[in-house]
Amino acid sequence: MADKELTPTTNVDFKGKITENFHDEYWVGPVISNILQWLYLGDGITNVTPKYTDKKKTAAYMDGGGNEQVTVTGVTSSYDVTGDRSKGNPTQDLIAGLKYKTGSSRNLYFRKNSYMENADGSFTLVSSEFGLASYSDIDDGGGATDDNGGFKVTIQYLSTPKVTDAKDLQQLDNILHQTPCQNATIVGANVEQPQADGKIAIYKPDMSETAGSVDVNSSKAALLDEARKIANSVTSPVLTDDNVEPDAAAKKPADPTNVNSEATGDGANASAK
Repeated sequence: MADKELTPTTNVDFKGKITENFHDEYWVGPVISNILQWLYLGDGITNVTPKYTDKKKTAAYMDGGGNEQVTVTGVTSSYDVTGDRSKGNPTQDLIAGLKYKTGSSRNLYFRKNSYMENADGSFTLVSSEFGLASYSDIDDGGGATDDNGGFKVTIQYLSTPKVTDAKDLQQLDNILHQTPCQNATIVGANVEQPQADGKIAIYKPDMSETAGSVDVNSSKAALLDEARKIANSVTSPVLTDDNVEPDAAAKKPADPTNVNSEATGDGANASAK
């Protein structure tokens, strides 16, 4: 089909789609038993700032009319990641565990997946990059007393990352299977991914971990004792004739130097999602 002839008032504006930053998803990749395993970096993260630093050479050539020319001879790319410390999140814990390590022990793989949100709310992976990176300047908690503990790390590629763009449909689909779209599951949307054969694969979100599993129809009011256990609440004791006055030996203060104590299961174990 021939291009339509333009007129002096033809609209030739090229519109794109401005997306919010959460459409970029970041993954950290340790190698365990020679297998690269990806961990999603999102919990507690509030800001990711990319930095691309050019290494430049400036010279004035004979055919340049005496003007200097700038040639980019190298690029260093990194990401400053900041947020709140989420203790128990495996990705943050993995990075925090590197803070006393040096050399190659600071190196893990890193991947950035960029998504487009379609008009129907579905997501499409449009580009991806990954490579081996160093993890430096790690902050593991700290801050004001009444504020959340902070988290910070700078992730810098050791060499030019491998970039996959929208032309390589097969590889983008492979990447989706390696590092699935997290936001699709979070908001309950499909992933609509173009395939190399011209078809569009529709991947439905896995809601098994996020969907509510509580049957409201079978709910009931908690009894008083049950409610106290749930809330870990205590009340003042009720005095009755069955209350016995303790003898003198029992009322004698315990020797504070002769105390044996142990951590209880409730006090020693904690979990965080």
